[in-house]
Amino acid sequence: MSLETYAVVADLYLARGQEVNSSRPNFTGDVFADVPIPGVQDGGMAVIVAHPCTMRGSQARMRERILVAAVCEHDRIGREAWTKGYYDFMPFPELINGNFYVGRLDELGTALTVDLNTDKRIACLSEYGVNLLQQRLIWHFTRLAVETFRIQEAFAHTYEEADLLEEWTDTLSVTGVSRADAAAKFEEFIRADHGNGRTLQKDLQDVQRRSAVRVACRNEARRLSSGSA
Repeated sequence: MSLETYAVVADLYLARGQEVNSSRPNFTGDVFADVPIPGVQDGGMAVIVAHPCTMRGSQARMRERILVAAVCEHDRIGREAWTKGYYDFMPFPELINGNFYVGRLDELGTALTVDLNTDKRIACLSEYGVNLLQQRLIWHFTRLAVETFRIQEAFAHTYEEADLLEEWTDTLSVTGVSRADAAAKFEEFIRADHGNGRTLQKDLQDVQRRSAVRVACRNEARRLSSGSA
């Protein structure tokens, strides 16, 4: 099997530049400016390659360091070339001002979380973009080709959780709640046991229950923002 590629540039990105919502939690595939990576670079761009679950500790607080890869400008590489080569790279076409960039999967390191401030975030990948990044990472480390739809099946509940946290933070931020505190409240809510060991976070893993989780999270966020807590 050859690796997959994008059909159009927009397939890769959820948001770029001014489109990026600062309320969205840091996530796999987020690209940042001015990130020192010890042993790799003193500054420059970087992309998060860590899984979201490895980035946070108790109460959804970010860990001190996060696994990232260096990002640099590169000569343009044709879309089809990615299926059979450039295995050390992740394509970021038209990332800034229409220019072509790549994530260097062979230049990894742990960056300080304080250097991954959302104010310096350049882009967030789409679900397909994150899946493509994961596919290339798996191939880079193992030479195992995993279809992106398989990665989507395994990752879907984390995408849903990130979307809900972004929406939750937007709702609470109008009352002056910080992003960190909003994330902590969200984590407490979705991890609370609501009977038989079930939590909303676990329910997100069941496609049949996701709509109910969305409703519950939206209702609780509105309750907190109204001062009914």
